[in-house]
Amino acid sequence: MTQLDHKLFKKYDIRGKASGDEARLTPEAARAIGRSFGTYLQMVEERDTVVIGRDNRASSHSLQAAISEGLLASGCSVIDIGLVATPLVYWHAVHYGDIGGVMVTGSHLPADQNGFKLCLGARPIYGDALHVIRRLIENGRLYTGSGRLSVDQSAYSRYVNDLGWRVKKSDGRRLKVVIDAGNGMGGIFAPTLVENWGHEVVAKLYCEPDATFPNHHPNPQEPENMVDLGAAVREHGADVGIAFDGDADRMGAVDANGDMIAADRLLALLAVDMLGRQAGAALVADVLCSQVLFDAVEAAGGYAFMAASGHSLVKEAMRDKGALIGGEMSGHIFLAEDYHGFDDGFLAAGRLLQLIAASGASLAELDAQLPRLFSTPEYRPHCPDDQKETVIAGVAEQLREHGEVVTVDGFRLNCENGWGILRASNTEPVLSLRFEGQTEADALAIKALFVDAIRAYPQVERRVLL
Repeated sequence: MTQLDHKLFKKYDIRGKASGDEARLTPEAARAIGRSFGTYLQMVEERDTVVIGRDNRASSHSLQAAISEGLLASGCSVIDIGLVATPLVYWHAVHYGDIGGVMVTGSHLPADQNGFKLCLGARPIYGDALHVIRRLIENGRLYTGSGRLSVDQSAYSRYVNDLGWRVKKSDGRRLKVVIDAGNGMGGIFAPTLVENWGHEVVAKLYCEPDATFPNHHPNPQEPENMVDLGAAVREHGADVGIAFDGDADRMGAVDANGDMIAADRLLALLAVDMLGRQAGAALVADVLCSQVLFDAVEAAGGYAFMAASGHSLVKEAMRDKGALIGGEMSGHIFLAEDYHGFDDGFLAAGRLLQLIAASGASLAELDAQLPRLFSTPEYRPHCPDDQKETVIAGVAEQLREHGEVVTVDGFRLNCENGWGILRASNTEPVLSLRFEGQTEADALAIKALFVDAIRAYPQVERRVLL
């Protein structure tokens, strides 16, 4: 009976330290996870085939080999699509007939971290299902068999060809585009796709995969990671800059001035554009997103729904509501209009380029059409995992007299001139807070209410909020 560190199993995926003396996500652990996932697929989902890919991290090759061995030992057949971005695993899992999928990736985490994203077709395997997979390992209730390993060498071309027609090719306005892949997987696919859509890639930043990420962290939602992209856009006179996270299921953008456009504002632009083709369609977005997004969708005749943060939870809510678009403040954008509803940074980038080219306006001009409220950054003070619920419930009770308390995820306090949110991170021992108001003074006044209430809980690291 194999014992695994419970902390490897997060709410949405499996991940942890994969190199060094304190490594917990080892090849031995990966083999056990593979055999258990194969057992789960056959026992619960009645599937016996899995497509698997990996990112460019130093530990990804050995982890892919090990988890494949476990899957094969459970009796599942494995289709290896090699070095790819996460959207390709999802895409192939759908196109092979809604089979299982495994992406070996650390996404935007530090270089010594790695993990597994699991799916069944376009549907993520997360939450309770991950705990079932863990318990199968602990109980030793694992299938035994002899699966077949095959290699699909057409994975790149099949995906690129498919996305080629899903974005309207620019036959008029040809945009100048800078791409920043952060030395992750985006550099292998994005330049080809952008050129196939009829645009010019005038500069490629950090498009060579490098497991040490020597230039900046591959996370396009952090402003410091977008500085080089902004400078390159200005230098080359480009129309737009596009950045990707390490496994390219998220994207970010800067305008022609090199200014970063927040993810929820990009989502608002894409949603309103989609509503021009799909009248009355619905959007789902997480609770951290600006009220501007929800108001813009409703003003355009759509329906806007709020969901708990977490890419798997937003995708599930999209299925429940029949939504054609969804997203998170983190930069995950889910497209179900003529697509499969999963997070694909490449297609999101393509639809943004299509919108800019067809509009005749610049990205900055499009962004300026949206109302602008004052939003704070996300604050993430430390709080022990076993104290999070106590803190959130207590603060919510203290603040009820100041506005409407909405408990979609933690709680969101809706006030007359803005809102504030307090929720628990699902992946780290931290709380998450964000505030928005009609003016900076409004947002900071709401923040002050939360900070004052949190003073009653010394287990929360208050200095982060100051």
